[in-house]
Amino acid sequence: MRFETFAFLPPLSPQQVEAQLIYALQQGWLLTLDYIEAPYQSGWYWFPWAIPPARINSATNQSEPLTAGHVTAQIEACARRHPFAFIRLSAFNAKTQQTDLSFIARTPQEGS
Repeated sequence: MRFETFAFLPPLSPQQVEAQLIYALQQGWLLTLDYIEAPYQSGWYWFPWAIPPARINSATNQSEPLTAGHVTAQIEACARRHPFAFIRLSAFNAKTQQTDLSFIARTPQEGS
């Protein structure tokens, strides 16, 4: 089964996923997580997984920038909740209004 940007490569290691996250965050792209458990049966509808703010600054009441570690923790949380799902990470460029990066960050039961 082939998905998105890195479909021709073997599954990315956690270090490679983190490197892609760091790159996307450095570019200022907006990140989204989606998951799907049975791509052939559901008509390819991906369900969103919310990425909450990393931390709210109490002085300014603004959320602090996301970190790669925080997004990785959300990927792990989604994988624990949906162990048989493919988890996709997408990065949206607000300036060009395009998805500039999209790949499978976790495959079903990876690592077990």
